[in-house]
Amino acid sequence: MTLTMQPYQYMKINEIVYNLVHQYQAVNDLSTVAALQELAAEEIHETIPGNYPEIDQLLTNIMDRRLRHRATEKMVRELKPFVVPFVEPNKKQIAQVFRKTKKLTLPDLTVVDWRDYTFFAWNDIATQRKYILYYEDEQLLGLVGDVSSPVVKGYCAICHHEENVSMFLALNKRRGDGRYTKKGNYICVDSLQCNRNLHERNFFDKFVTTIKKQ
Repeated sequence: MTLTMQPYQYMKINEIVYNLVHQYQAVNDLSTVAALQELAAEEIHETIPGNYPEIDQLLTNIMDRRLRHRATEKMVRELKPFVVPFVEPNKKQIAQVFRKTKKLTLPDLTVVDWRDYTFFAWNDIATQRKYILYYEDEQLLGLVGDVSSPVVKGYCAICHHEENVSMFLALNKRRGDGRYTKKGNYICVDSLQCNRNLHERNFFDKFVTTIKKQ
């Protein structure tokens, strides 16, 4: 089988390797190091089930306790060609998703590495809104919401990491009476960093469900 992985799996492997190398610099006891290596190997196999030469080679390489972050960053980057990118939408598709937005301001999509994204989002500073694109059953969908001006250090509802976050408030139409309600939660201001921190797809799916729940 040919190795493929989703962006969030790649990001998780990167964190596992980073944490292991960090422990190499902090721990001297050989039995503890061996236990940490075994745990890292288990976590990588859980992230990417199956037998792949590329994963086996990575595991062999990271068992060297002399490793430092610069070397391991290169090792992990060698896996990036196997990442299945977020399917790049064109401007017409994005406009259709956010068709209720009269003046939609888009970021420069030509500089985006789509392999970094489980979801794609950007901030419109002028309107203080955040736009979120994602796929569900291969269908391109979106969320739009107001973002609060105060940026605070806090827990992101998407990636489950502590980052600079702001309140994202999405407008939802209630069933029956036709009125609108705002559903919100704190999420990362920097959506690329949020994707780098996102290691489980279901974290994002739960966020979407919470926002859309009536």
